Amino acid sequence: MPSIAPSGAGLNEHYGSEDEYFHAVGKAMRHEYKAIADAGFQVQIDDPFLSDIYSDEDLDARRREARAVLSVEAINEALRGIPADRVRFHTCYGINEGPRIYDSELKDVVGHMLKVNAKYYSFEAQNARHEHEYHLWESVKLPDDKVLLPGVITHASNIVEHPKLIAERLLRYARLVGPERVIASVDCGFSSQASYRTEVNEKVVWEKLKALVAGARLAMSKL
Repeated sequence: MPSIAPSGAGLNEHYGSEDEYFHAVGKAMRHEYKAIADAGFQVQIDDPFLSDIYSDEDLDARRREARAVLSVEAINEALRGIPADRVRFHTCYGINEGPRIYDSELKDVVGHMLKVNAKYYSFEAQNARHEHEYHLWESVKLPDDKVLLPGVITHASNIVEHPKLIAERLLRYARLVGPERVIASVDCGFSSQASYRTEVNEKVVWEKLKALVAGARLAMSKL
């Protein structure tokens, strides 16, 4: 069950510093995260804002790093006491269809992402601006107790991916980090809220999810 990251919960209109504000929001969000986990669900922290930091032209390199560190600290404070295997962390570049030429790169985000106290990490990997980034895992060491959820179907196109291509994408990751540490996933949700009119037709969404299942089964057969 998804819930927003502390950095997406609003703007600071009260606290004396961003540091104080983020930690206060983390403490408040803890109640929601804990309620989800206590109900028997995995809680998914939705945090497109972590990726946004590295495409924010108003922040220099030092301020980007500081903001990312602060964001992860607030998340971990909110997750305190919740077992990592009950937590997924998701970051992305937004749900709209667009050119994506100003997206940040996974190499900038991955170090901070892996510091979140979660077992599962979900990120965009089918997006045509990011599909090549699977090579990052040739040099980045995935901790032994962590699992990747690379997106292998996109939320930003009405084209239904072929199961064979989905399987190829999954096999790339499986060969790099091990098949037991890869779960087939979606780049991002097809809609962020009930009132949002998704750009992908609902019938197409279901066809994409069918293809996801078929591609995962095909990849399993090859492993």
